[in-house]
Formats: sequence, C-alpha cells, structure tokens
Amino acid sequence: MDFTVEEVIDNLGLRALGDGAWGRVMGEEGGAVQNGVVSAYRLITTETPCDWRVVEAEELWTAYMGAALELELASEAGVRLETLTAGSGRWLTVPEGGWIRTRAIGGWCLAGRIGPVQGDGLS
Repeated sequence: MDFTVEEVIDNLGLRALGDGAWGRVMGEEGGAVQNGVVSAYRLITTETPCDWRVVEAEELWTAYMGAALELELASEAGVRLETLTAGSGRWLTVPEGGWIRTRAIGGWCLAGRIGPVQGDGLS
C-alpha cells in the first residue's frame, strides 16, 4: 500500500523540523531519552536540504518505508556513499568523528536514527 507524505506525518504524529524534514522521537511519553541516546523517526523528502553535519558519537540509520535513503559519510579515510533500501531491515553504522549527510532518492523516505541527542534529538 502506498502512503502519501501527509498520511505518514499524520499517522506517526511527526512535527516539522527546522531543516525542512519531519520527525519524532520514539519511546515513552513523546520520547524517552536514556543515557543521552534517542531513537527517532525522520521523514526526508526531496525538498529537504542535505547539508553536512558532524557525527559526535556513533549513530545507526535505517530506511523504514518510501524511497531509498542515501547516506554520504566523510572521514579521514575518505568519502563513501551508502544506499539503504526502504523496508530492507538493514541498518548502517555511522562512526563517530566524521561527517554525514542524508537524502531521499526519488521521493520521500521514512528513516530511523538511533544516536546521541543533538539539538532537537532528531538530527
């Protein structure tokens, strides 16, 4: 079954983020934070800017539904490009100390992120 962006936002209770994406911390009562780590939904569209940001501590990323999720990772070892197919169940570990940027390929992607609290916890 295909969902629209609006249906995903409404059904999951996502909120607009400052960078053009949508998100919500998962867990008890709007998002329990344990040991400074959160698990969050992040809805990325083709209009969401894909700016670089520093990875302060190891993160895990997956693509739940929609389009594929592209993660570009930069570190002292170089730049690598990974693509996660939505619904594959595959998680990608993003190591601490590098840079990352994400984008949806060909539509919107509901992604999942487990990692340290950064800003609104949904980075």
